[in-house]
Amino acid sequence: MFPNSLRSAFGSIGRTFLYLGCVYAFVPSALAQTTSIAFASCIDDEKPNHPIWNVLLDANPDVTIFMGDNVYLDLTRMNSDAIIDEFDANYARLERVTSFQKLRKSSQILAIWDDNDYGQHDGDASFKHKDVSKQKFLEFWQIEPTSVRAKRTGNYDSVWIGEGKERIQIILSDSRYFRSPWQRDSNAAECTSGNIVPSHDEDTTILGQAQWSWLESRLSAPAALHIFVSGIQVIPQDHCFERWAGFPHERKRLLGLLSEASARSIILSGDRHLAETSRVLPTDESRVEKELIEFTSSSLTSRFGWGTGETNCYRVTEDNIRVNNFGLLTINWDRRTITAEYVDEEGTVLQKVQEAISVSDAEL
Repeated sequence: MFPNSLRSAFGSIGRTFLYLGCVYAFVPSALAQTTSIAFASCIDDEKPNHPIWNVLLDANPDVTIFMGDNVYLDLTRMNSDAIIDEFDANYARLERVTSFQKLRKSSQILAIWDDNDYGQHDGDASFKHKDVSKQKFLEFWQIEPTSVRAKRTGNYDSVWIGEGKERIQIILSDSRYFRSPWQRDSNAAECTSGNIVPSHDEDTTILGQAQWSWLESRLSAPAALHIFVSGIQVIPQDHCFERWAGFPHERKRLLGLLSEASARSIILSGDRHLAETSRVLPTDESRVEKELIEFTSSSLTSRFGWGTGETNCYRVTEDNIRVNNFGLLTINWDRRTITAEYVDEEGTVLQKVQEAISVSDAEL
């Protein structure tokens, strides 16, 4: 029917398709549609050559979230005339990090602040330079002055990534601008500034009324996944440092909203100079309807070593991580799973959450 030369050509093509079919059949992960999100906090901008920057860059994440303490400032005792110079100097050092410059070109960068880039240790709503701090933050992170985030009071936002059944909403919260002062036990010595103890004054707040209303509307939006980013830990409550459990009514409200959201929600947090995974179940908390999991990563290049022997009744693994690290989420849309890894400065995966979180078809 065909000349020998054509039969030979068709045979070659057929063998090629057979080979490719075998490759695709036996290596499905190579074709899997995935989204990768790196997350990190606590950056010492005076360590521009820290090796973990290259490891983070080599991970090639689609999105990178910087969760606060991205530079270290304490403006409370400074003359007002020197504050702008202090911001500029710290942000300039971070900008000079070569791998950070490359990351800005290869990955979508998102950021929130925590106390040290807010400008006041354990800072709250009383900080008098918070609007200057927000202005410098927006400038450095290249957020348009005409954007909703820039125009609203406070420093919070939501960003959509992906499309259709792979659409993720990343919620960037602000736990500084509106927050009430913590209640402290000055006689307790575990925390240097006095242990933060739970306050039962329900007039206290972390997010403030406007941000709470905004968050409720965001969590009702259709999505495949909601990722709530907080500068301070949400689920853990056993330690004495800054945490949502300092205001139990606010924590309870947040956990309830996240577990009742239109899609599965997870939490990312930083601040602690340690890394760990925490999980809360409906049997643990009265308002939690669905399992919630929180991934904490800290610090990227700043000091580490705290947390030895620290209790966290919600921790998934036996121990926390006390070396420089960043977190990496990989969302496999074919398998409807999320895998979290904590990676050190040598590229070693220190912990990996084995119980992958399913994203059900009903939520998509």
